[in-house]
Amino acid sequence: FFFGSRFGNAQSTHTMTTSMKDDGFQYKLGPPDSGFSLFLANRTKKVHFIRHAEGYHNVETAKTGTNKCLWRGDVPANEHPLWDARLTPKGIKQAEDLRAYLATRPSGGRSYTAFDLVVVSPLTRTLETALHIFGRPRTPGQPAFLDPGMAPEGSPEWHAGQRCPAPRILVREECRERWGEYVCDGRRNISEIAKEFPGFDFSEVQYDEDMFYTDERESDPHCWDRAVSFLDWLNQRPESCIAVVTHSSFLRHL
Repeated sequence: FFFGSRFGNAQSTHTMTTSMKDDGFQYKLGPPDSGFSLFLANRTKKVHFIRHAEGYHNVETAKTGTNKCLWRGDVPANEHPLWDARLTPKGIKQAEDLRAYLATRPSGGRSYTAFDLVVVSPLTRTLETALHIFGRPRTPGQPAFLDPGMAPEGSPEWHAGQRCPAPRILVREECRERWGEYVCDGRRNISEIAKEFPGFDFSEVQYDEDMFYTDERESDPHCWDRAVSFLDWLNQRPESCIAVVTHSSFLRHL
């Protein structure tokens, strides 16, 4: 489980709190050797990549020492107990800990870190991770100025009565895990998942059923191309501060 600023990452709470400081580069001109100019500073998009928290499939592979437990065997993949695996209680706690960390992590001239947009893979474990980190999403189609969200409780901004709109949480198939072979990387039908995550915006997912999962693993070149296309899509977004909740193998293909 890690939280990465731009394209970095941190493997623990300790390293996360040290490596994630002083990221407000888009708000000021850096030192001469920083590589940033005032022109670039005004046009910088900041993307934080968040790998999902611990899932039951992670526990099972650690216990058995192999990924064979993720093969479907003689049953249909969607009947396997690890199909579209969920978070463990430990995983939920990891996500909640990150939520608490962001509430006190300075960024953008505030005492906390907030996002304009959260993009999330449609697999259950990433959706659960996003829910426990960011909480209630902004209602799809609702402008930020109508959202009743407040700054994190106890923060200076909260005491001053400052508002902090909840982020829109947008589900995109392009940032899902490398698909195929392992049952944990298939997904349930969107018609079922959406009931569990009200307020998440599924409007840009094309198919109800998982049309991508097969017994064959998605090829490296295809996953690389998909990752590049996703980055290009991110670059076209109007938001300046975005969180992406995704998966380890997908991140390795970025």
